[in-house]
Formats: sequence, structure tokens, C-alpha cells
Amino acid sequence: MAEQLKRAGDVAREALKLAVDISHEGVPLIEIAERVEEFIRSRGALPAFPVNLSINQVAAHYTPSSNDELRVPKGSVLKIDVGVHVDGYIADCAVTVVQSGEYRRLALAAFEALKSAALALKPRSTAYDVGKVVEGAIRKYGYKPIENLTGHKIERYNLHAGKSIPNVARYEYRLVGINIGEVYAVEPFATNGVGQVIDSGWSNIYRVVSVRRISREKDLNDVLEALWKEFKGLPFAERWVSRMGFSEKELRGLVESKRVYHYPRLVEAGGGLVSQFEDTFIVDQDSAKPIVGVIESFAELVV
Repeated sequence: MAEQLKRAGDVAREALKLAVDISHEGVPLIEIAERVEEFIRSRGALPAFPVNLSINQVAAHYTPSSNDELRVPKGSVLKIDVGVHVDGYIADCAVTVVQSGEYRRLALAAFEALKSAALALKPRSTAYDVGKVVEGAIRKYGYKPIENLTGHKIERYNLHAGKSIPNVARYEYRLVGINIGEVYAVEPFATNGVGQVIDSGWSNIYRVVSVRRISREKDLNDVLEALWKEFKGLPFAERWVSRMGFSEKELRGLVESKRVYHYPRLVEAGGGLVSQFEDTFIVDQDSAKPIVGVIESFAELVV
């Protein structure tokens, strides 16, 4: 596992650097996503999920569609979330690129929260301990953490493997222990809004949640089988399905049949801007080791 995770982390760091380098005002989102995903494949790995490009009030869960016309807006706060897997072992990471110095402090709040979380995440600590320092770091800068978004334990081919790492100090997380050998994606979100996200709109991101056959729907069952074989339980993009030769109508049919889940776009409930930084950690004997190195590699984004 350690070798595959290290490889995934190395590719994820390179992919994230590419994304940052090309994410300028006016660049089409589809160009960014396609170039980064192709880079990941060229390095002998695979995307663990579609590149997420979330602008301003959108906190997470947006990837461009096949005919997307969105571009990076002037003065925007852009979250770039990249996932890479090697044989199912996943590195999940994100940064915020601010197109205006006005919002650099908002990005800094999430960055400093990730630094604090990296120190708090260790054996015999709890998810509450991590959430407490994340919340404290963000509030120190005068912003609010997103209360209903969390980090998550990762297992092979499973991005959300049961345990969560909150962005706030909630009592129930005192019972969620951190154990040696576990892998966690920790992702502080900071906002100048109300500190909550709501579902709002299409994200173009999907995941197979059941392979149970649909009665009298041979064509849909064939599509379902192909999607499961290609992506296992990992999220995928409408763009990828289109390239496999399947239609949007077939994809919607699988969603309606509850075999495929569509991730809703997550938007800050008060219309606030949102920043995010994220890394994946493997817990060892006395600490947690980052496998991407977001803190060390992307500090210039908040200077």
C-alpha cells in the first residue's frame, strides 16, 4: 500500500502544480480539467475522481461538462481539487487560487487550518481534536469554517470510508479515534458567508452505487456493467462517459434507477466566498505523514 500511495501522491502533486500554472483568468474550465486529467494518465496513474473546479460561492463538486463554456472569472476564488489513484490507492488534494489579492487572506485561513490539522492528526487523538484546531485557525482570521463539510477516511477504491474529520469542534467526534495505518484526506474550508453549504445544481459528477440489474433494461444494464468495470466505486465525469460511447440519456436513466448517484453541486448557503486546502495523510506510529505535500509545495499561493 505504501508504495502505491507514495506514487499516487507524487503524481497528484505534479498534477496540482500543472493545474495552478494554467488556471488564469479567462481560461476555459474544460481546458484545465482535460489537461490535468490527461497528465495524470500520462504518468501511469488514473484520476480518482474528475478534477473539481469550484468558483467563488461553489465550495465543491463541480467539473465541466462536455460542452461547458465556463471560464475562470476575473477576481475569482478558484478551488482546484485533484484525485489520483494507483491500483485503487488514492491521493486526494486541493488548493485555492485567488485571482485577486483581496481574497488572499481567505485562502490563508484554510491553508493555516490545514497546517494545524496536520499536527493534530496522530494516533490516539480524535477527529474532535482535529476539528477543534481547524475551527480555531479559521476563526483566528475572522472567517467561518464550513460546518457541514468534512475530511474523510480513505480506503482502496473508497474515497469516503466511514470516518469523517470535521472542520468544527463537535462533541460527537470525541468518539472517532485516529488509528495507526489509517489514511485520511483532511480538507479545511473557510468562508466569509454563514458557514454552511447547500445542494444547488448539477455537478456533472457521478458514481456507481449499485450493480443490481434493472428489470427489462438490457441496454442500461450493459452501460452499468461497463461503468462499474471502468471506475469501480470511484466518481466519474459525464465527459468520460461520453467518450466511452454512452449517452447522457442512458446516464440519467441509471440515476433515475438509483444505480448511479449524481453528486449535487455544493454552494455556500449565504452566498459567501469559499477557500479550501487539502492533503492526504497516512497515520504512523506518532504522527501523520502527508503524501502529496500541499503545505510545503503550495505555500506561495497564500504569501
